[in-house]
Amino acid sequence: MESSKTKLSKRILKRARRIAYIFLSAYMLGLSNVVLEEERLINDSRAKVEQQEIQEEDDDL
Repeated sequence: MESSKTKLSKRILKRARRIAYIFLSAYMLGLSNVVLEEERLINDSRAKVEQQEIQEEDDDL
Protein backbone atom coordinates (compact mmCIF):
# COMPACT_ATOMS: atom_id res chain seq x y z
CA MET A 1 0.00 0.00 0.00
CA GLU A 2 1.32 3.39 -0.99
CA SER A 3 1.71 6.05 1.59
CA SER A 4 -0.12 9.34 1.27
CA LYS A 5 3.19 11.16 0.69
CA THR A 6 3.92 9.00 -2.35
CA LYS A 7 0.44 9.58 -3.77
CA LEU A 8 0.77 13.32 -3.20
CA SER A 9 4.20 13.52 -4.81
CA LYS A 10 3.01 11.52 -7.83
CA ARG A 11 -0.01 13.78 -8.21
CA ILE A 12 2.14 16.92 -7.99
CA LEU A 13 4.60 15.50 -10.50
CA LYS A 14 1.79 14.57 -12.88
CA ARG A 15 0.26 18.06 -12.66
CA ALA A 16 3.66 19.74 -13.15
CA ARG A 17 4.30 17.61 -16.22
CA ARG A 18 0.87 18.52 -17.63
CA ILE A 19 1.49 22.23 -17.08
CA ALA A 20 4.91 21.92 -18.74
CA TYR A 21 3.33 20.22 -21.77
CA ILE A 22 0.73 22.98 -22.05
CA PHE A 23 3.36 25.74 -21.92
CA LEU A 24 5.60 23.89 -24.38
CA SER A 25 2.70 23.43 -26.80
CA ALA A 26 1.74 27.10 -26.54
CA TYR A 27 5.35 28.14 -27.18
CA MET A 28 5.61 25.88 -30.23
CA LEU A 29 2.33 27.22 -31.65
CA GLY A 30 3.49 30.79 -31.17
CA LEU A 31 6.82 30.05 -32.81
CA SER A 32 5.15 28.41 -35.80
CA ASN A 33 2.87 31.45 -36.21
CA VAL A 34 5.92 33.73 -36.25
CA VAL A 35 7.60 31.60 -38.90
CA LEU A 36 4.43 31.55 -40.99
CA GLU A 37 4.07 35.33 -40.75
CA GLU A 38 7.72 35.83 -41.75
CA GLU A 39 7.22 33.57 -44.75
CA ARG A 40 4.15 35.56 -45.77
CA LEU A 41 6.15 38.79 -45.60
CA ILE A 42 8.94 37.35 -47.71
CA ASN A 43 6.79 35.48 -50.24
CA ASP A 44 3.73 37.70 -50.40
CA SER A 45 1.17 35.54 -52.17
CA ARG A 46 -1.59 38.15 -52.28
CA ALA A 47 -2.45 39.67 -55.61
CA LYS A 48 -0.30 42.68 -56.32
CA VAL A 49 -1.50 45.69 -58.26
CA GLU A 50 1.03 46.84 -60.77
CA GLN A 51 0.94 50.31 -62.25
CA GLN A 52 2.48 50.75 -65.65
CA GLU A 53 3.48 54.08 -67.04
CA ILE A 54 2.19 54.60 -70.55
CA GLN A 55 4.68 56.41 -72.76
CA GLU A 56 3.60 58.13 -75.89
CA GLU A 57 5.65 57.53 -78.98
CA ASP A 58 7.72 60.50 -80.06
CA ASP A 59 7.97 61.19 -83.79
CA ASP A 60 10.76 63.73 -83.39
CA LEU A 61 13.43 61.39 -84.76
